[in-house]
Amino acid sequence: MRNKILVLKISFLMLIFSAGCSSSFYDVNTNPNAAVDVPADLILASALVNTGAYVNTNFDYLNLWMGYWNWSGNYSISSTDKNYQFTNGFRNNTWASVYTTQLNNYDAVDKKAATAGQPLLQGMAKIMKSYCFQYLVDTYGNVPYTDALNGTGSILPKYDDAQTIYKDLIVQIDNAFTLFNKGTATYNPASNDILFGGDISMWQKFGNSLKLKILLRQSEVAAQSSYITAELAKIKASGYGFLGAGQSAGINPGYQKAAGKLSPFWGTYGSNETDVNVENYQVYRANLYSINFFTSTKDSFRLPQVYAPVGGKGTTFAARYFGAYGADVVPNTQISGFGPGLLQAYNQNAVIMSSNESLFDQAEAAFRGWIAGDPKALYQAAVTESFINLKVPNATAAAMIYYSQTGVPSVNYDVETNKLALIITQKWASLNSVNPFEAWCDYRRLGFPASLPISKDPTTSVPKIPLRLLYPASEYSYNTDNVTAQGTISQFTTKIFWGK
Repeated sequence: MRNKILVLKISFLMLIFSAGCSSSFYDVNTNPNAAVDVPADLILASALVNTGAYVNTNFDYLNLWMGYWNWSGNYSISSTDKNYQFTNGFRNNTWASVYTTQLNNYDAVDKKAATAGQPLLQGMAKIMKSYCFQYLVDTYGNVPYTDALNGTGSILPKYDDAQTIYKDLIVQIDNAFTLFNKGTATYNPASNDILFGGDISMWQKFGNSLKLKILLRQSEVAAQSSYITAELAKIKASGYGFLGAGQSAGINPGYQKAAGKLSPFWGTYGSNETDVNVENYQVYRANLYSINFFTSTKDSFRLPQVYAPVGGKGTTFAARYFGAYGADVVPNTQISGFGPGLLQAYNQNAVIMSSNESLFDQAEAAFRGWIAGDPKALYQAAVTESFINLKVPNATAAAMIYYSQTGVPSVNYDVETNKLALIITQKWASLNSVNPFEAWCDYRRLGFPASLPISKDPTTSVPKIPLRLLYPASEYSYNTDNVTAQGTISQFTTKIFWGK
């Protein structure tokens, strides 16, 4: 009953905080009909719902680019979507969603909690603000930061240097830890914390895991070496640890089989509240690159969990590469769709950092000598978590069989000579359809998987997976001087500061 009430509260709040929004983030929360004073913990719940939906449903294009998905031949797709030749009108919701429905609300929680003397709630908001701003930097590079959330106080927000923002994200997470350490006797949002249920130790692990990810992004920036070393020492000294086995960061307000209340991935790519498949279930199909990977590494365990057999039954899995054309374009009845490990239930968690993602990060960090721990053990634990999270039958035993193979490349830690490529490639496999954004970041940072194919579409004149998105058209309309000051931007040549 509590979950049903919470869903209703959050649905109402999402209407309040989205009403009256334009295509930019400048006039957020100015609707004269909106509630004047909403409790900070309810705003937190609403913002978390939006973050879960964003991470789980916003990156279909990255699932295509990263070798996970392709389109069904039943649908006519614009060449622009197939050949990377997009303009600044492409995916404008990426920018607007983070600034408008997430950051402005987390900032409201931060300020309201500070005024009310609620340090635990304020710390949660600060960590989530850092989480969201990292998405923006990793997508666009320089973005509005210090001026971004000032409302009418800064209607033309200046852009901050991406690397400078990154450093401050670490500072903000540390500030959150300081707030957490003020003691659990202060107000804890508990039931309205739909991420960790008020468990501060989990927020601390999540914060450290986020810090480690921020530092790993900069692994190829030589000038950051001493800074990274100093920050790693602080992580170690905190004693909080990282998200581990069984500790995925999953958002769930109590999703229901009702219109507008389904788990976001299920409702967007699976079925509606009456169990009828939504259109995207038919539009998106398996990518042959991923099926070939699972097959070549003898991963008969995850393959039927990630993809469905042709026709929905049997043991035949088939697909086409991204951008397939001509004779390679076939109807969806002849290629594989989504498997039961992805579409688990109408009320499945909206995961924003999985346990396998965190463990793969730890495996990479241990391999680099950044943190204590056995990189092989962490790698194997990460693979096991991937099996568990995809609901592979007898997951732990199956994972051991899989990573113990000696005659298969990109599987066995002892056999594989390029350990980093092994870790990142298996991380890529574990992120299939779940978090393609992280796979895209690793690819831009390290170039793995090295064999990731380019779109097969014949109009692909620049055979290169984009390095970034372009600033949205709204910025060129409303914040012209500040966005044009960033220079000429190309999705193929303008790197994020940490890019390879």
